[in-house]
Amino acid sequence: MASFFEENRARLENFSRVSKTVGVRADYVQGGGGNTSVKLEGGNMAIKASGFCLKDIEVNKAYAVLDYEALRTFYYGSNPADFEDVEKAGSAKAKEVTKAIEGLAALRPSVEAGFHSILDTYVAHSHSVYANLAACSVECGEIVKKALMDADYSWGMVPYTDPGARLTFSIRDELSRVEKETGKRPAAIFMQNHGLIAHSDDPDECLRIHEDVNNRIAAAFGLSGTSFPAVGVKEIEGGLVEADAPFLSEMLKSGAFDERFFLETPLYPDQMVFLIGSFAFGKGTPEQDQCLADPETGRVVFNMAASKARPCPPWARPPRSSSPTGRARSIASPWRARSKQIENGGAQLRSPAFLDGH
Repeated sequence: MASFFEENRARLENFSRVSKTVGVRADYVQGGGGNTSVKLEGGNMAIKASGFCLKDIEVNKAYAVLDYEALRTFYYGSNPADFEDVEKAGSAKAKEVTKAIEGLAALRPSVEAGFHSILDTYVAHSHSVYANLAACSVECGEIVKKALMDADYSWGMVPYTDPGARLTFSIRDELSRVEKETGKRPAAIFMQNHGLIAHSDDPDECLRIHEDVNNRIAAAFGLSGTSFPAVGVKEIEGGLVEADAPFLSEMLKSGAFDERFFLETPLYPDQMVFLIGSFAFGKGTPEQDQCLADPETGRVVFNMAASKARPCPPWARPPRSSSPTGRARSIASPWRARSKQIENGGAQLRSPAFLDGH
């Protein structure tokens, strides 16, 4: 009898390829952010496991398997008002339909498994800095409409919602709305103050749509898909690690980035996931698994392994950009438009209600 991996090898190989293509780019995902999935035979779905990076996914590694048909039925057969605690109900359902696969480590599926279950065969969800220039803007809809005006696919947009069941219901309703209005199921979905979803029954089309959306939004802000500044880390004395990010150093020394900017004005979930409890301004040696930023020198020092420090946190943002016509809005951000742009009526970022991370 063929193993699970042999039976599904072609789609699992494409799943790994899609995941790595998106996951190797620090401008698309930061650390363990974002997720991907693939629908398999027998009603199964492989989805990135919580706590792993997209680039970790192999044919037999870093994902969980669940019954997506059962999960899809849950979301199409109910509404948030049906539950006393809709998030608890959605989480319980995902746990219930998660399967044990021989030869695959028992891992917890992404908290966003719900929306993956109602989308096409291949799904790529990223926290792209380019897409988020629009998604974290007051006028997201206007910016995206103009940027995607002549795209050969339709798109949708949902308001900020914490990752989980309510977000899935919101995406479900947006899929229906757009298809009813345009005659086409939206292939790209913007989640305000969060990120981008691209999906298709073809893996290459999924990647094409994801890249095309990002290139178009980058262009709307006077950028390109290669505008992201180089970000790295280097090992220094005392077993410490230092950020090798000239853009970040420059902004710290100029005073453009202060502690409040990082910690009190969140733009999107990853900002809090990466920074709260582990990041502060100061001098000296950070405690174990902590990070200190010195605004006088512009140095950012980590007391952790380089492999842990390297995943690009949300302060590594695109370079200064030109805002498209109109106001962009803020949950406040690690890569928001410069204050001068805001004062002059340029990009003005918006801040959503908040969030326990995901």
